[in-house]
Amino acid sequence: MARIKYYYDVETCQFERQRLNWKTITRQVLHYGAISGFVAAALLAGVFFFYNSPKEKYLSEQNAKLKKNILTYDEQIARLETSLNDLHQKDNEFYRAIMNLPEVSSGMWNGGTGGSANTSIHVNDEEMEKTQQQLHQMEIKQKIQSQSFVNLFEKLKAKELELAHIPSIRPVTGALVSGFGLRMHPILKIKKLHTGLDFACPEGTPIYASGDGVVSFAGRHQNGYGIHVDINHGYGYVTKYGHMSQLKVSQGQKVKRGDIIGYSGNTGLSKGPHLHYEIIKNGRKINPVDYFYSDLQPSDYVEFKKRAEQAGESMD
Repeated sequence: MARIKYYYDVETCQFERQRLNWKTITRQVLHYGAISGFVAAALLAGVFFFYNSPKEKYLSEQNAKLKKNILTYDEQIARLETSLNDLHQKDNEFYRAIMNLPEVSSGMWNGGTGGSANTSIHVNDEEMEKTQQQLHQMEIKQKIQSQSFVNLFEKLKAKELELAHIPSIRPVTGALVSGFGLRMHPILKIKKLHTGLDFACPEGTPIYASGDGVVSFAGRHQNGYGIHVDINHGYGYVTKYGHMSQLKVSQGQKVKRGDIIGYSGNTGLSKGPHLHYEIIKNGRKINPVDYFYSDLQPSDYVEFKKRAEQAGESMD
């Protein structure tokens, strides 16, 4: 049952029954509507400012993880960049110097813009772009360093091939009895330039190739060397082995360092059984005494060189 409302009429000095009209109804509707709107707005504001939806909560957690990951990646990038720069410095100052290669220029190495670790806690497009730039710079440096090592290994491989061909061992087991320089010839009895080293050894002692190469001559010439072998090692080097008694190789044959190429003897213009050994570099006969680094210890080399420098009579 609807409740009847009364109001006090000051003119009649009595309570009169309230009668509704359109003005009264409009005022009441507006009054209650305003109150309802205010309450609804307050509730919405509370929900908006003080309550996070499950989706918003998830996004907030993911954003926090992203911030933490970016900080971690920036620190790792900084450490990797430091390691790469240290490796680059060693590459320029040591490895490339040994291989006689030009340094990687700083302009090429620092072709991009580097950066230090990011310590900001805000994640935005600028920070993401900065991290991407750091990664791009690291990728460039890694490619440059990788190519540098490829060049180094190619150079090392070529160097190893060259070192295998350079004569570097004693060609026979025997005592050194005469060195390079002016010596009294045992048969001609005159002082003349002795262009090699003489090793005294019994006839039939094995003679070894002192480096990789190709036999350019194997036989006898009327030149005083008797039966002898010449080996072309490439890189400007040729070795000669004289006064042999027997050959084990033929012209055009490839040999390796340490291969037996024949046996010592006393053929040609010779005082007795021995091996005469020469090194020719770029067409000029040089002192072989500095080319035994592969099988002589430093202390043995000093003694060996002293003996080679002593003046006296040669064996041929």
